[in-house]
Amino acid sequence: MFIWGLNDMRIGIDASRAFVEDPTGTERYSYEVITRLLKLPEAGVHQFILYVHEIPNPKLQISNKFQISNFKFQIIPLKFLWTQLGLAWRTWIDKLDVLWVPAHTLPLLRRCLDKPLKTVVTIHGLEYEFLPEYKNGLQSWYLPLSTQYAVKSANKIIAVSEFTKRQIVERLGGDPNKISVVYEGVSSTSLSDLPPKLGGRRKWGVLKKYGLKSKQYLLFIGTVQPRKNLQRLIKAFANLKPQNPNLKLVIVGKLGWDYQEVLDEINKSVIKNNIVMVGYVNDSERDTLLHNALVYVQPSITEGFGLPILEAFAAGVPVVSSNGGALSEVVGDAGLLFDPLDQLDLFDKLAKIISNPKLRKLLITRGHLRIREFSWEKAARETYNILAYKR
Repeated sequence: MFIWGLNDMRIGIDASRAFVEDPTGTERYSYEVITRLLKLPEAGVHQFILYVHEIPNPKLQISNKFQISNFKFQIIPLKFLWTQLGLAWRTWIDKLDVLWVPAHTLPLLRRCLDKPLKTVVTIHGLEYEFLPEYKNGLQSWYLPLSTQYAVKSANKIIAVSEFTKRQIVERLGGDPNKISVVYEGVSSTSLSDLPPKLGGRRKWGVLKKYGLKSKQYLLFIGTVQPRKNLQRLIKAFANLKPQNPNLKLVIVGKLGWDYQEVLDEINKSVIKNNIVMVGYVNDSERDTLLHNALVYVQPSITEGFGLPILEAFAAGVPVVSSNGGALSEVVGDAGLLFDPLDQLDLFDKLAKIISNPKLRKLLITRGHLRIREFSWEKAARETYNILAYKR
């Protein structure tokens, strides 16, 4: 029987989502954990192969992110069946000891001879019913089946929250003994870390670009799609507007699936001129918009984690969030929670925080304390321990 320990191992990582130029949640998670894992001194005893669609763009400065030299990128040049054909084939060619997939789907025909291939998969949530692919006849059964297969067949499962772990156990019959909860982290560049002239110039340039004033807008960050519950947020904001004439609502993120319903809600609203659709922004603009928001709002019906909430805490912005999915687990006592299906509850919490500077200050303090429990370095080390050690 092969014993996993501190042996020199060949560890393969599905890095296909990690080094993209406009990352969203899963891509950001992959990038942050992989780059920090490969900085760990103890990782230097192993060999790492990062499987990608193409060599990452040099402007991402990948080489500066790693502190060990025993890794390489391996291109799998397939447009279709990348996991089930390309990645599966590489497990045989590269004779991996461990394969980690940071997002749900394991190859079916992976190497099984000689010695066992240890597999680890990260499950971010079971919200595939909310994905556009789920409306497709093929994907409507493939997505849940591939997730269920990963849960049943992987040696170890990483869940990004206790809520996600419970869902895996209750809905998919996962073995709780092989599921480890590894929280995501937070990274933010504070404007206070920049020279005053540079920080100020960046701040006012970004705000002017979108017609905003500091601390006079509510902020949401995320893909525009039904699960994000933006229509209720827009309606609640419209009811707030008469008492807060200078307030705006800023929505940052790509247009996802069924986004037209959100645009229609904005267009028919009497306060549509006070709603700013920014689209996807780079990290610098995102950071500036966070730091200057009056309140960050997360209205989602459900989330497997809730990374923008941690980013708001790091930026010193008070948070109002739904209690859907894992969000209450992330927020703790550092924000105001509401029922995502109760528009009046959302309105009440927003009205309360907007009118109460002392409450905002208290929540900002609690937010700074809260993020001490979450870091990408901690996530990377816990992930490494799962990959490299027998549990």
